[in-house]
Amino acid sequence: MDVFRSVASFPAGEGRTVLTVGNFDGVHLAHREICRLINAEAARRGARSAVLTFDPHPLSVVAPERCPALMTALDEKLARLEEQGVSAVVVHPFTPELARTPAEGFIRRLLHEGLRAGRVVVGFNFRFGKGRAGDVGLLRAEGERLGFETQTVEPYMFEGRRVSSTEIRRLLASGEVEEAAKLLGQPHLVAGLVVPGEGRGRTIGIPTANLETPPVLIPANGVYACWARIGERASARHPAVTNIGRRPTFGGERRTIEAHLLEGGRDVYGETLRLEFVSRLREERKFSGPEALAAQIRRDTGEARGRLGVQG
Repeated sequence: MDVFRSVASFPAGEGRTVLTVGNFDGVHLAHREICRLINAEAARRGARSAVLTFDPHPLSVVAPERCPALMTALDEKLARLEEQGVSAVVVHPFTPELARTPAEGFIRRLLHEGLRAGRVVVGFNFRFGKGRAGDVGLLRAEGERLGFETQTVEPYMFEGRRVSSTEIRRLLASGEVEEAAKLLGQPHLVAGLVVPGEGRGRTIGIPTANLETPPVLIPANGVYACWARIGERASARHPAVTNIGRRPTFGGERRTIEAHLLEGGRDVYGETLRLEFVSRLREERKFSGPEALAAQIRRDTGEARGRLGVQG
């Protein structure tokens, strides 16, 4: 998969593309269906499938107070799009100038002249251009005038639930990581650098890896069964119990992410730890003291092993 950092950098010699446009946060099941459609149509035409996405998120420019916490950092989004088999991703800078571009100019400059769209595949509620004035009706009309086709995709449903980034964010914010994983097509991922903590876990015989809080959506406070991968693109995974919260037993105030690797035996300070949230075990609670907390964590460990399907 080729990655281009602006529409202007897309090779001029390329033929017509089968294109989709959107934020693709999470690269969830509905996004994957669109990728499947553009790949199939591109193969039929002997063309290139391409995704046009934006960095930063458009709302961070036009309405920062309404910009949601994102589920995937850009590098993770690109990795997931590559897994879907698309030929090219164009990450176009979303600037105040682009936000002021009328919808017709957006179509002409980016889709027609820049990416030479032969077909554009978008969701039924796709909006674009200054003030989000453009819709699929305008896209179809301009496409007919400029010489490309427009295909709209109806809401993607899974187990009676509409798949959308908004719904998945809601599930994660309430700790429903198992339901979120169904709509994402994989467990929610939080990755961060392991940094020194206060060392309290080690004093009670349960050492933890403390994550530097990453700029992605963090699930609700609580205790979770996770798979942990050590390193940016490590394939080996390790069972873990992860606590998200303020450590009320120790009077903590700052929200932290602490992972206890059940297999232990490795110093991971300074490493990137990638946590895949599989199941919520319980809410965070305040215990009478370190001994009571340690006893509960041992029970959590047994429960996590069961949910992850690993032997004790």
